[in-house]
Amino acid sequence: MTDRYWDVIVVGAGPAGSTTSLLLARAGASVLLLDRARFPRDKACSEYLSPATTPILERLGAGVLAAIEGAAHAKLYGMKVVAPSGVVMCGRFASDHGHMPPRPYSFALSRAIFDTILLRAAVREGAAVHEGTTVEDLVWDGRAVAGVAARSGNGKGKTWNARVVIGADGLRSVVARRLGLIRTSPPRRIAFTTHVANVAGVDGVGELHVGERGYVGLGPIGGGVTTVALVVPRSLVRRRGQDFRAGFFAELERYPGLAGRFERRCLVRDVLATGPFGQWARRPAVDGALLVGDAADFFDPFTGQGIYAALRGAELAADCLIPGLAPGVRATTEPANPGRERGDQAVRRELRPAQRRVDPLARERVEEVGGVAHQQGAAPGPDRRA
Repeated sequence: MTDRYWDVIVVGAGPAGSTTSLLLARAGASVLLLDRARFPRDKACSEYLSPATTPILERLGAGVLAAIEGAAHAKLYGMKVVAPSGVVMCGRFASDHGHMPPRPYSFALSRAIFDTILLRAAVREGAAVHEGTTVEDLVWDGRAVAGVAARSGNGKGKTWNARVVIGADGLRSVVARRLGLIRTSPPRRIAFTTHVANVAGVDGVGELHVGERGYVGLGPIGGGVTTVALVVPRSLVRRRGQDFRAGFFAELERYPGLAGRFERRCLVRDVLATGPFGQWARRPAVDGALLVGDAADFFDPFTGQGIYAALRGAELAADCLIPGLAPGVRATTEPANPGRERGDQAVRRELRPAQRRVDPLARERVEEVGGVAHQQGAAPGPDRRA
């Protein structure tokens, strides 16, 4: 069943998808945003917004930053790195990142709250949202993507057509897989994350504890709760067959800077797992579709820049698409002859210049966060981007 022809369909309502939807809807495009989850929902994530995200949140407007400041959150004033030897390095954030007013801190809050704030902002700007809807396949018109086939929670199948489909559906992106763009590279690691209350010694900075076989990141997210993320090589999980979720606290005790700081009874949320990392798309766009956020590339999260990359990538994707979508001209009903209209060469010529611009802009996004998203064989290590 198809009942509407959209300018843009965005798959995935995380930070990348909701922000892209917000910006495109504000520009006058008709936007349909789909997600298999129902919000609010938890995500395995460090839940840290690096200082560079704040200017983006200010640019978004739509009450986003005010909603964050009004929700349960923490302010982080720097980062502490603890080496396996116990040597500690601590750096404080500067206040000259373009914030108005200057802010010498970054925000940290749960993804259940943050993602819901962005989703609601996208709706206020005019995006239509369908939660509990799983995209299963893409619709093609020749060699061009022309829509998605999805299924709702009640099992009912539905097809939506669009001029552009944006895959913002994360590490296991259905859109990227259906496009045949997925590639992998080291490091291959798995993250286990949870929320713990009353962690001893939390003092307003994020912490990274590096061990011989992995690392742990932790930081407050408000309300006396701390996000704790354990990252280990996938080979270790496979080789030992160890249940790192059941043995989560025992593993934390291996790190000298963490021993004795946690109480099992203070576990607030079940341990979630995500990974393996080191997954990327060999190119970010094809005719009629593009990828943004973790769907485009997802690397080791040591730097904590994943949410920044999602927000900045959304801005760049919107900048690419808005000129080609002819802002102000909304496709509000299914065309009488959709196959002919989607195949019309004038429409293709209109969209292709914007799509050609995606590659250099995607490289700009990667350079901004200090990663190497599309170079196989690059040296793995903690400096690679989330």
